[in-house]
Amino acid sequence: MIQEILMILQDWFWTAGRDAYWPRGIEIYGAQVGFLVYISALIAIFAVLIGIYRGMRVWFHGKYDKENQGFLSFLFSLIKRALKNLFSLSLPKRLYYLIGTGITKRKSMPWISFIVHSMIMLGFLGTIIATLISTSHEYLFAEELLVGPLYIAFSFAVDLAGLLLFIGTLLAIARRYLRERDFYPRAGLEDMFLLFLLFWVSISGFFMEASRILYGLNNVPITIHHTGVILTNIDFEIFSFIGYPLALVLRAIFNPVNSQIFAVHLFFYLSHLLVAFTGAAYLAYGKFFHIGVGLANIVLNDMETPKGKLTFNSDGITKIEDFTFLQLFEASACMKCHFCHNYCPAQDTGEPLSPLKVVQDVKNWGKKQYGFIRSRKNVPILGENQEKSGLTEEVLWACVTCYACVNSCPHLIKHVNMIVGMRAALIEEGCVPGTYTTMLESVYNYGNIWNQPKRDRINWLKEGNLPKIKDSDTKLLWLPGDTLAYDPRNQRVARATYEIFQRAGLDYGTFGDAEKNDGNEMRRLGEEALFQMLAEENIKMFKKRDVKRIVCSSPHAFNTIKNEYSEFGGNFDVVHISQLILELIEDGRIKFTKKLNYDITYHDPCYLGRYNNVYEAPRKILGKLLGVRMKEMPQNRKFSYCCGGGGGGMFRETPEWVKTRISEKRVIEAKGTLDSINEVNGETVKAQKVLVTACPFCTSMLTDATKTQQLEQDIIVKDIVELVLESMGDLPFSTYSFT
Repeated sequence: MIQEILMILQDWFWTAGRDAYWPRGIEIYGAQVGFLVYISALIAIFAVLIGIYRGMRVWFHGKYDKENQGFLSFLFSLIKRALKNLFSLSLPKRLYYLIGTGITKRKSMPWISFIVHSMIMLGFLGTIIATLISTSHEYLFAEELLVGPLYIAFSFAVDLAGLLLFIGTLLAIARRYLRERDFYPRAGLEDMFLLFLLFWVSISGFFMEASRILYGLNNVPITIHHTGVILTNIDFEIFSFIGYPLALVLRAIFNPVNSQIFAVHLFFYLSHLLVAFTGAAYLAYGKFFHIGVGLANIVLNDMETPKGKLTFNSDGITKIEDFTFLQLFEASACMKCHFCHNYCPAQDTGEPLSPLKVVQDVKNWGKKQYGFIRSRKNVPILGENQEKSGLTEEVLWACVTCYACVNSCPHLIKHVNMIVGMRAALIEEGCVPGTYTTMLESVYNYGNIWNQPKRDRINWLKEGNLPKIKDSDTKLLWLPGDTLAYDPRNQRVARATYEIFQRAGLDYGTFGDAEKNDGNEMRRLGEEALFQMLAEENIKMFKKRDVKRIVCSSPHAFNTIKNEYSEFGGNFDVVHISQLILELIEDGRIKFTKKLNYDITYHDPCYLGRYNNVYEAPRKILGKLLGVRMKEMPQNRKFSYCCGGGGGGMFRETPEWVKTRISEKRVIEAKGTLDSINEVNGETVKAQKVLVTACPFCTSMLTDATKTQQLEQDIIVKDIVELVLESMGDLPFSTYSFT
């Protein structure tokens, strides 16, 4: 008996196979059904092509790479760009985004979301691949492809893909509509419709498979004589670990009647095709469109340009034709996953801004102007039509350019570039909040954002002499920046930096009262002309003094000089103050002698972290301090919450609809984190709670937030430079204060 079973098992392994959809020679549907299938497929294909055509009508009305560039020339440039990107050194990074974020969305998802989405995507792709293989098996290989071990592996893989799709869609429905409705505030009928399509594809596929297997079980048995064991020549279908057990259940229900099996198969076969063709037809009209466009956007995306370099239409965006082709293409890549919306600190505080809605409004406005046939050119998207388009002044000025939206987007959409481009148009039209106007005029008149005279720039230095760059041998230029120079709270940081440099014996220099604003905020507000003027003047000064290296106390200055001055011929070695201090510590020029008694948590400045990936230098410094206990806030590193000071937010009056400001939410989070640092070695330790940052804007915004939230007695906000100087001990500065 064992030998006979082994022989049959061996026969299964090498001869296992199947007809494409039903046993050969058995006609159960008729020509009418086949005709219906082909017609449905053609309708679906036609619908997809029409949808793609409509999208392309909008895209190609955007600006091309060059002025007066023809359609064919631009089309070839896109193909060339795609090929160059795929065969460049950025390929590994691009593959990471294609698979790691474009497909699985791991970039910005919590683990449970990542698992659910991965199950859906892997199941969906698996079923598509299985359909292509089955079709090839029937029409290209005369049903001789899926034979033997290949068929056994195929059967197992197909059921696995279907199971992943089935479970993934159920979990997605539960999360969107039951457990985490707040995270998906706009999950509506479209989401439910698409999830139902995916769910039914998996269910109907299993029943199709089960009814096909059941036919074989009923009609082609093999008996092993004298043993009482009855097997069939398709028992290798047991590798279809979902379809085979389901077939056994159906056999118990129908007590086998072939006509009933045919009816079951026909119902699920037709419903499967109907759902599949409906999904295919809807491909170019709903969220499914992102599957192709989103992945194509990752291929076309410019990964060579630094994240901190803003690229936008400096003439201002007032209509669809002012956007670039790639910006309009990006808008179609949006799949409404809500990550940008949920990670945006502005919308989190009640602002009307939603990065998701901005992108969707741009896309929908384009569709309104360029339908299937009709074209309406040069229709304003702002101004008189801002209420219709949804892109109001309140929406655009609410952005703090923290980059959280771009960082969280799986398809690398650059929301900030769109917003700043439209801000430039508002600047041109004079639609600017009064506080911004005051700040911009201050930069024009005094070269700083604080409306203070140039001669007062170095008044923060109470004792000592500030070295000039012309007298430095190393030509290391320190740029304290406007806020360290004029803001009373941050002047303490300027004095601490000066003292550290003196005690480290650092050879450096400054411009003194000749220093000017770096222009970062001007560009983020959309005032490109002023930014370019400042950049060119600063570059001229840097070159005149033969500057070799620049250290910036402000991450905003660090970002724009490092990433944007190169546009105007300014290529310099630029570091943030935290990076330079770490170098001095590692060189032994800064030594810590004083043991502190602080519980600390660190706030990542957006322009230092998300824009420039400087996460480790500040943490390494804090890790070397004596007597410090540190704990990370839940939102840290690239997912850090913002202080609300970027993109002009430092000078924006808080709207009446905002009840809790961004900075206030951050200090509340910091307090919760610091309160959780309670015990060391089993003993309760009383220590000063300190919120540490490395940006003058953050220091000001977070300090004010502790006051408005009445947390001054609980939390002290300090710049990392202040902690470094305090840890060095024996302070000679009688005028310096740490509180």
